[in-house]
Amino acid sequence: SRHCGHLVKCKLGFAHRKLREMDKAFEHYKRALALRPEHRGAHEYIGEAYLMVGDLASAEKHLAALRSICLLPCEEFEDLRKAIAEHRARAAPR
Repeated sequence: SRHCGHLVKCKLGFAHRKLREMDKAFEHYKRALALRPEHRGAHEYIGEAYLMVGDLASAEKHLAALRSICLLPCEEFEDLRKAIAEHRARAAPR
């Protein structure tokens, strides 16, 4: 049904991301967000996917989206914030 299509797309994106099929993962996450722009899980997961391909700027855009969606602290924002911090720490020169 059209009411749960965003959930299906998000789950498919998650599965493809875990299989490292990034093109398909991005396709499903973007469709989930087109169907439900405020879907917190899709923003978190696509942000993590962007980190997997080294696109920090895009991950930060989804963190900013979560900051505005989550009026109170939410798990998705915190998880993506931590993933971005870990990504930065790994990328920092030693």
